[in-house]
Parts: sequence; C-alpha cells; structure tokens
Amino acid sequence: MSAARLKSLELVGYKTFASKTKFEFADQVTAVVGPNGSGKSNVADALRWVLGEQSYSLMRARKTDDIIFSGSEKRPRASMASATVTFDNSEGWLPIDFSEVSITRRAFRDGQNEYMINSQKVRLRDVTELLAKSGLAERTYTVIGQGMVDAALSLKAEDRRALFEEAAGISLYRQRREQSLRRLETTRRNLERVEDILAELAPRVKSLERQAQRAGEYEQVRADLQAILREWYGYHWHLGQQEYLDAVTYAGQQEQSLMAARENQEALDHDLLTLRDRISGLRARLGSWHRELAALHTRRESTSRELAVSDERQRALRERQTQLDSDLAQRQQELALEKERLQEAEVRVARLEADATEAQTQADAARITLAERQTQRTTLETELAETRKKLEQGNTRKIELAALKSELQARLDKQGGAQHDVSAEVGAAAVALEAVTLALSGAQTALTQAETARANAQNRLEQARVTLKQIEEQHRQDVAERARLETEAARLNAQLDVLVQAEESLAGYASGAKALLEATRSGRLAGGRGALSSHLTVPPEYETAIAAALGQYVDAVLVQGDYEPALALLEAEPARAAILPLDTLNPPTPLTAPNVEGCLGVAARLVSAPPELRPAVDLLLGQALVVKDRGAARRALAGQPVTARAVTLRGEVFAASGAILVDSEASAATLSRPRQRQELQELIEKNSVAQRDATNGLRELEGRRKTQEQELADAERGLKAAEQAASGAMGKAQESQLQQEAAQRQLDWQRGRQTALQQELDQAASQIKGLGDEAAALDHDMEQLNSEQRARVAELAGLTLDEPQAQAAHWDTQAAVSRRALEDARASQRERSDVYGRVLAQVTELQAGNAQVQEELTRLRQSATDMRDSEGGLGGEIGQLQELIEPGETELRAAEGQQAELEGRDMGSRQALNAVERAHAQAQIQLARRQEALDGLRRRIEDDFGLVEFTYEKQVSGPTPLPLGDLVERLPVVQVIAPDLEDRLKQQRMQLRRMGAVNPEAQAEYRQVKERFVFMTGQVADLTQAEKDIKEVIAELDELMDREFRKTFDTVAAEFREIFARLFPGGQARLLLTESEDGSDIGIDIEARLPGKRMQRLALLSGGERSLTAVSLVFALLKASPTPFCVMDEVDAALDEANVDRLRDLLVELSHNTQFVLITHNRTTVQAADVIYGITMGRDTTSQSISLRLDQVDETYA
Repeated sequence: MSAARLKSLELVGYKTFASKTKFEFADQVTAVVGPNGSGKSNVADALRWVLGEQSYSLMRARKTDDIIFSGSEKRPRASMASATVTFDNSEGWLPIDFSEVSITRRAFRDGQNEYMINSQKVRLRDVTELLAKSGLAERTYTVIGQGMVDAALSLKAEDRRALFEEAAGISLYRQRREQSLRRLETTRRNLERVEDILAELAPRVKSLERQAQRAGEYEQVRADLQAILREWYGYHWHLGQQEYLDAVTYAGQQEQSLMAARENQEALDHDLLTLRDRISGLRARLGSWHRELAALHTRRESTSRELAVSDERQRALRERQTQLDSDLAQRQQELALEKERLQEAEVRVARLEADATEAQTQADAARITLAERQTQRTTLETELAETRKKLEQGNTRKIELAALKSELQARLDKQGGAQHDVSAEVGAAAVALEAVTLALSGAQTALTQAETARANAQNRLEQARVTLKQIEEQHRQDVAERARLETEAARLNAQLDVLVQAEESLAGYASGAKALLEATRSGRLAGGRGALSSHLTVPPEYETAIAAALGQYVDAVLVQGDYEPALALLEAEPARAAILPLDTLNPPTPLTAPNVEGCLGVAARLVSAPPELRPAVDLLLGQALVVKDRGAARRALAGQPVTARAVTLRGEVFAASGAILVDSEASAATLSRPRQRQELQELIEKNSVAQRDATNGLRELEGRRKTQEQELADAERGLKAAEQAASGAMGKAQESQLQQEAAQRQLDWQRGRQTALQQELDQAASQIKGLGDEAAALDHDMEQLNSEQRARVAELAGLTLDEPQAQAAHWDTQAAVSRRALEDARASQRERSDVYGRVLAQVTELQAGNAQVQEELTRLRQSATDMRDSEGGLGGEIGQLQELIEPGETELRAAEGQQAELEGRDMGSRQALNAVERAHAQAQIQLARRQEALDGLRRRIEDDFGLVEFTYEKQVSGPTPLPLGDLVERLPVVQVIAPDLEDRLKQQRMQLRRMGAVNPEAQAEYRQVKERFVFMTGQVADLTQAEKDIKEVIAELDELMDREFRKTFDTVAAEFREIFARLFPGGQARLLLTESEDGSDIGIDIEARLPGKRMQRLALLSGGERSLTAVSLVFALLKASPTPFCVMDEVDAALDEANVDRLRDLLVELSHNTQFVLITHNRTTVQAADVIYGITMGRDTTSQSISLRLDQVDETYA
C-alpha cells in the first residue's frame, strides 16, 4: 500500500465554509457525510478549484463572487475565498525539492486570483506544470462530481478517447505536439516575413546605391563651395571690422560734443529751478494767509448763527420740562391704585390653591380604594375562569380515554392470532437456510482453490506489467527529456547565433564607431583595441544604469598609441564616434561612495575591466554614483563636487549641478552581450553533456523492455488458463451464494416480524393499564375543581364597586371646580401684574426724560457763554493777517520778472542741445548697423562652416571656441580678392541647388541595408531547416502517442471486463476502438450485456445500471493508471444496497494504490472509510464540520 499523498485541505471563506475549516484525509478512504444543502459537495469543488480549474460551471458557479461566502443575517460576507491543499511528497512524486508541498489559491471580489506554492506567490502556469508532471493537471476522473459518472457514458466515442489519453500519460506529449505545431506555424510566419523583408529590401538596396553615389557627388560640390566661401568670407570679415572701427571713432567724437552741450543746459536748468522754487514758496505763503483769513471770517459768521439757535432751543426745553412734571404726577397716582389691586389678587390665589390641593388629595385616595377593589374582583374572576376551563378539559379527556381503551383491546386480540402464524413461518425458513448453507460451503471450497491458482497467475502478470510499465515510463521520460534538451539546445544556439551576428554586424553602435571597429578588424587602424563595451563585465542589474552613465561613450572605441589615424578615418567618412586614446587619458580621482540609504556604489567600482583599461573606466564612470531611485540620487549628491553624477537603476542621470537627463531610448544591449554570450556557451555545454547521458540511457532501457515484454506474454497465457477454471467455479459459488442470501433474508424478515408483533402486544397491554390509572386520577382532580369553583363564586358576590365609585366621582368633581377657580384667579393676578408693570415703566420713563431736559438746558447755557467769548477773539486775528499779506505780494511780482528773463536764455540752449543729440543718434545708428552687419557676417560664416576661430582687431571682441584642433575652421586674412570670385560663388551655389535634396545618410544607410540583406538571406536557409526539424519532432510524438494509447487501451479493456463481471455477476462488457467517417479520429465505444439479457445499447440501461457501468470504466482507468487520489461525489446515489456492497469492496481494493475521498449519503459506502467527516449547516448559514477516526473508535470500544 502506498503512503497517503493527499494530507489535508484547508478552507477559509470558500462558499459556505466561512470560518477556517481543515480536513485531514486518511491514508486510504475518507468519507464526507451530511444532509442535503449542508455544503458537502463544496469540498470536492474546492479541491478542483485549488488545483487550477478555470471553468466555473464545473464548480457550480458563474463568476468569482459566487465562490466567496456571501454572508447571512448573522454573519457578514467574506472579502476573500482561500483554499490550501497539502501533499506528502516524501516519495518525490511531485517534481519539487520539498517533502511536503502546499498549494494555495485565493480569490478576491474584484475578480483577481492568487496562487502560491509553499507560501510563495507563483503563476497559474507554474501550478499547472507542477501538477502535469504528476498526472493531476487535466485528469477528468480525479474529481468526479455529481452526475459526472454518467457523463462518461454520454460522451461521444471520439470524446471518450480523452479519458484514455490521460490514463496513458500522453497529455504532456500532446501539449508538446501542440507547442511544436505552434512553433512550426511561427517558423512559417517568420519565413514568410523574412521573404517579405527580402522582397522589400532588394529594390531598396538598388535605390540606396544610387542615392549613395549622388551623395558623394554632392559632397564634392559642397567641398568646392566651402573653399570659395573661405576666401570670400576672409576678405569681407576683415573689411567689415575696419568699417566697424571707423564708425566707433565717429561715434566717440559725437559723444564728447553731446556731453559739453548737456553740461551748459544743466547749469541753466539749475538757476531756473532755484528761482521757480522761490516763486512757488512766496505763492504758497500768500495762499496760506488768504485761506486763514477766509476761514476766520467763516468761523465768526458760524458762531453768530449757533448763538441764535441755542437761545431758541433753551426756550423749547423749558416748555417741555413743564409738560413732563404734569404727566409724572398723574402716573404716580395710577401706580398706587394698581399696587393695591395686585395685592388683593395675590391673597385670593393663595386661598384657592389650598382648596384645590385638599380636593385633589381626597380624589386620589378614593381612586386608590376603587383600584384595589377592582384588582381583587379581577383576580377572582380569572381564577374562576381557569377552574371552569380545567373542568371542561377533564370531561373531554375522560371521553377520549374510554374510546382509546376500547381500540387498544381490539388490536390486542387481533395481534395475538397473527403471532401464532408468524412462529410457524420462522421454523420453516430456518430449515430452508440450513440446507442452502451446506450447498454453499461446498461451492466456496472449490472456488477458493480456483481463485488461489488464478491469484498466483495474476500476481505474476501484475509483477510483469508493473516492471514493464516502470521501464516504459522511464523510457517516456527519457525520450521527453531528450526532446526537451534538443529543443533547448536549438533555442540556445539560435540565441547565441543572434548575439554573434549582432556583434559581427556591430548592431547598436553609432555609425562612426562602426567605421572605426571595421577598420580595426581589417587592420586599417593599427592602434585599435575594439569597443570599450566588449571589455567590460557589468552585473545584469546595473547594465541600464552603467549604460546611462556612459551616455555617448557607451560605444566608445579604444585606441592605443597615436589617435590621428582614427580621426583621419572619420574625416573620410563623416560620422559620430567617441574615441578613448589610452596613452593620453588623465582621469580625475574617483569619488568615494557616500554612506547613505539607496547608494549602491561608484559606477567605476561596480564593473570589471582589464587593468590597462582602468584609467578609461575611472575617466567615464569615476564621477558617477549608482543609486536605487530618485530619492537616493538626491541624498547621494549632497556635498559632492559639481562634476558628480547620480544614476538610478532605471537610467535617470542626476548631475550635482542640477541638470537631469532622462533617455528612455537608451539601450544597454552592447554592454550585456559579453555576459550573455558567456552564459549561453556554458548552458550549451551543459546541454550537450545531458543529451549524451540521455541517449545512453535510452539504449539500455530498450533492451530491458524487450526482455520484459516476453515475460509479460508468458504470464498472460498462464493467467488466461487460470481464469477459465476460476470462472466456472465462480458461477456455481455465486448461484449458491444468491440462494443462501435469499434464504437468510427470508429468515431475518420472519424473525423481525415475530419480534415486532411481540413488542406491539406488550406495548398495547401496557397502554391499557396506563389508561385505567389516568382515568382514576382524572376523577379525583375534577372533584377538587368543583369545590374550588363554588368557593370563588361566593367570594366574588361579596365584593361590590358601588360605594368606591361614588366617592371617587364626588371628589373628582370637587377637584375640577377648585382647579377652574384657581386658574381664573391666577389669570386675574397676571393681568393686574401686567398693568402695574406698564404704569411703573411709564413713571420711570417720565422721570428719566425730565432729568435729560434739565441736563440739556445746563449744557446750552454754558455753550452760549463760550461762543460769545470766541466771537470777540476772531476779530483781532483777522486784523493781524491783513498786515502780513500786502508786503508778500510786492516781493512776488519782482521774482516773476527774473523768471521771464531766464526762460528766454533756456530756450536758445535747448535748441543747440537738440542739434548735437541728432548728430550723436545718427552716429550710434551707423555704429549699430556696422555691428549688426559684422554679427550677421559671423552668423553666416558659422552657418556655413560650424565652429570657426575668428581673427579680431584690437578694439573688436567676440566669442572664441575651445581649442579642438581640426574641428575648428580658421579664416585666412585676404586683402584683395579675384574679380570673378563673386561669380564663381554664385555658380557653385546654383549647382548645389540644382542637385536638389540629397540624403546625407545615404552611404551609411546603404551599408547597413546591404548587411541586413545578406543576413536575411542566411536566415531563410536557417528557418527552412528549422521547419524540417520541427516536422520530424511532430512525427516522432505522433508515433509515441499512438503506441502508448493502444497499450493503455488494452490494459483498461482487460480491467473493464473484469470489474464489470464483478459488479454484474454473469454479465459481460467490452471496449471497442472506432474510427470516424473520414478516418482521422479514433474513438472508444462500449458494449454491455447484463445477466440474463442480450447485448444492448447504453441508452437502454436503467439509471443504476448506467451508474455501475460508468463506475466500471472509471475503476478500470484507475487500476490501469492510478492517480494519487480520487474524489467521488455521490456516485452511489442511484445504486441499491447489493450493488453498493460490491462498489464498497472495489473501493477498498483500489484504495491500496489510490487515496479516495467519498461524498455520500449511503451508510454502506461509509463503512469503507477510515475517517468520517460530518457536515451540517449552522444557524449563521455556514458549514460546520466534525470528524471521526474509526481506528480510534475501535480502540475506544475494544
């Protein structure tokens, strides 16, 4: 017996399993039982789901939300469903290096699914591949749900073939065949695409060749034009500087004249401004005196008017004071009268409050007395009604007891006669059982001897089959492994070829770098050491960052010794290139990596290079820090020199000066090629060794398989002879067994009837005695109830309600009258209080008004006195101001005469200044024009020549380029030019325009396209060979799948015949291979003959017969190709008790090789289980489980 491979299943939030529920499975058979709707089948659905099932219909759901607990009235819904299945991998049946493997699947309400293996997140593909190699990925008979057993018979013959392919283990081969077909299709598409590219490139190569030739002619004309321009610009550049210097001299002279005129004008302006300030001061002082005089006149008039108004207001206030005194006396009399009335109302209210309180107290006491009397009567009436009800129930029960006693006595008499007849039938059945048992004993002895012989032959055959199967399985694995290795080798070689071709074609390098590298290879560049990237070893995680740090030097070319030949090559073929002369490099001291979070180090220290190239590495990467992200870049650059840079792993370059370079198109391909090439070469070498080992193993297995096939044929012949002998003995034994079972059932049934009749007799006699006792007790109780009824009627008659009700009514009336009178008195009191308050407010108001009038009169008298004094003082101030104004006006008239004289002199000076300014402006305009002409000439020279080193006169300055050697153009000093130079210049420019637009990259593009055309031509041959190889692989897989399928079919057909005969004693069945009409598909059909019937179609079988036939097929598949475990959901639902017994026996037998999980309602099926789980539905609509281990139960009751 193999060890249990399915250890446990843990569910959280899956369908009805809201709480964490764990199922631990037995080594052989585990049963799950429970009522309908409790969630048993959810266990099977969960196992199917966690193993990667994607069809929700097979799990009885429509979408992801349906498998997550949806909540109930007592429990909220879950946000996630999780299932974890744990396998025992101590035997290594799963291709993973763990003794225990757990697979987890989680589903969330947003539709996302998550997969984990041993708590590590993986893809669905990883789970599928892990299970595929163990036979669990696609087998449709690993989890057999409700109704799926019968589906095996409902399938078409072609569709039923899939079951046998899964049992044969060729699903993996079929996947590889499909992958090969996809690769073949991809190869064909690639071949078509390459041919299309070639068809496109052919005319393009010719076109580019013509364009390259035209570009050469264009460059020649352009060079001639440059020579003429150099002479023409040399003459005009020096002529323009001389004209500019003459303009500067003239402008300086005009500047001096302007300065002298401005100084004279400024002196006149100063004198005139001083005089104007004096005049303004005199005018301001006179204006101030006049304003003060006018203000004093205005104040004196205003004071006179205010005195008249004050006298009138005093008269009016005296009249109002008299009126207020009269009103105040009248209101004080009214206030005294209202106060007396208010006091009378308060006395009346106090008296009525005392009367109302006394009446209310008497009314409350009367109501309490009445309520107590009513409570007593209600209690007595309730007790009397209860007593009467009990009397009625007692009379009814007496009648029922009498009728029931009569019925039981009649039944007792009838069953006494039936018991006598049953006793006689029990004796006859016992005699018949004894005779049949003797016949069965003889038949079983003969059957045992035949079965022993057949078992020995069967063991020999099974051993031979197991050995052969192991050899074939190993052979299949070795063939598959060799095919995988060959495919892997082809893929690795293709990748290596691509890398080699990319390196040979210098793909990814700039055009100038390509030219230098090609010259190095051909020997035209003696000091060339190749590309810098080919000498660097960069860790994969830093490749993007290092490429960004190198920037334009990523494809730099190393030169040893003199670098002039390299520059000469680039002059012949103008293009961009970076050159590193190793002998002249002077790198600065590399940075020291700061100790900050996210800083990975200095770029120069993160790459490996030969010692002689270290100066070049320090020069390019010594000032660059590699960091994880942007935040780390800012932290790392703090305090670094301005030349420092920080490069993130994504290739973003941050300079310490603040500049940022983000080049999303930067590629690290040239840096990674050396590393990738070395890795591929190592993998190819390992693959070659593995292929040789696999080929040697296949030769050895082929010899062992032929020997074992011969042993298997001998064992099959021995088993066939033993089976024929055992078949005859089995028929006789089965017939005797059926007769013995029928006799035993008849005896058990008769004895059961006898026992049941005796129990009914004893029960009836006991019931009759109990009815008599109950009737006597009932008579005694009814007598007591009659006595209680009479006593309560007498007591109720003595309790009347007339007197208490009258007292309560009288005092309620008195209390109401008192309350009404009290309310009227309180209303009168409030009215008097309001009137008193209003009169008191009026008195207070009149007193305040009288005081206010008196205060206003006092203030007006004092104000009138003050205004009369002020009026006298204003007259004196007016006389003083008039004495100051007359001398001031005389001084102002003299100053105005001096101002008129100075303004005449100022007008003549300004006219002279305007003339000088116009002359100066004309000089500046002329100077600006000369400067602009000189700048325009410099721009035209730079547009035509690029970087130019200009020769400047002493007084002329301008930009000077860096000393970059031959990259900077120098203009000659030309004093005189040829007369026809202007015409020659025009002719060259016209010729250049007639040539039209020319592609400047045509020559470089022609070389690239030509190389690609040659490369694609070679790719066509490679793809054609690859297509041929893939077709050969597909043919080998087809042959292997057909051989394995037919071998498995023969094994399953033999097992099916045997199992069908065991489930249908005396019946026969067989499996047949069929072909479709076009002969392309092979199907499997089933023929069955039930005991005592003719051969018939499956559609004519009953439900139970179909279920048993389907079970026979599934069990045959399990015996031929056992799965690690099998889940069966109510496969016994349509079977009767005898067939369930046979099914249980087969389950026990198969459980030695396959672990079973049974979901069932049948008690007989449960008897095969080692562990039983009971599932119920809790009050919160969640599934609850309880487990029982039968081995522990046996120990407990032993």
